[in-house]
Amino acid sequence: MRGILAALALSAVLAACGQAEKSAGSADMAMEQSAPAGVAAPMDGAQNQSRANEASGGEAASGGTQASPSQPAGPAPVLYLAYSYATNLELPAERLSAMVDRHVQMCQSAGPRLCQLIGSNVSGDPESSMNGYVSLRGEPAWLGAFMRGLEAEADAAGGRILQETTNTEDLTRAIVDSEARQRAQTTLRDRLQDLLRNRSGRLSDILETERELARVQGEIDALQSSLAVMRTRVAMSELMLSYQSSAQPLRGDTFRPLGDAFAGFLGIVVQGFAAIIVLIAGLLPFAIVLVPIAWGLLRWRRARGGRFFGDKAKPPAREG
Repeated sequence: MRGILAALALSAVLAACGQAEKSAGSADMAMEQSAPAGVAAPMDGAQNQSRANEASGGEAASGGTQASPSQPAGPAPVLYLAYSYATNLELPAERLSAMVDRHVQMCQSAGPRLCQLIGSNVSGDPESSMNGYVSLRGEPAWLGAFMRGLEAEADAAGGRILQETTNTEDLTRAIVDSEARQRAQTTLRDRLQDLLRNRSGRLSDILETERELARVQGEIDALQSSLAVMRTRVAMSELMLSYQSSAQPLRGDTFRPLGDAFAGFLGIVVQGFAAIIVLIAGLLPFAIVLVPIAWGLLRWRRARGGRFFGDKAKPPAREG
């Protein structure tokens, strides 16, 4: 039984390797970049040229000129590209929140098939400075029309576009290899199911076959999930809109630090007195203990004629 399972696994691996090599070769032959839709349009130039040469072959022969031979039509390369865009807009602070709300409403009105809102946020004070962002995922054609209207919207609101960024990730090889592995694992799963259905044997062999079948099915499910995520990234492009308010020479909070200082004047004075009281309270216990001790030492010194411990008495002064 183990030999049969090993043979099935080896055949599936060899099939996956062959399909991966074929798919990798077709992916390496793709030289043209696709449109923002994520999948490149088929290259039918060679076929159109061939049809044109065949249609005009009789005329070219009668005119004494020889038509150039048509190129053989090959498989159309397909690219799976995931696009992500980032746009930074500068707008007046009082109009920034309305612009964010308008863009969120446009995405929600388009519906989840064309636009999916990931997140949005607005923060700040309209009288001073504002910041915000909108993150969304949209169908490439709808997203392209939406982005083309951003500059006009910014100009109408008295703002401008500061920066635009476009990033592209080629998922062609990952998708093609995952599809090849999925086909190979599906073939192996079908063979294991046939083996489990049509053959009887020891209980240990049947359990081993079921465990192998469960492992293969788990890998197929993981591949399907990964393919779904990558295809979604290709089918829906990402856009990050960042908003910031325009710089103002005199804002509503320009004199706020001065007002806060005047408002906190009395508090600062009270805090100073409080600090002095805390200092006195901290030194008072030491004063209560040390002052009587020092006073007692001085009295005792005077009683001994100004001598402390270990001082030698001075001899009396001689007369005349």
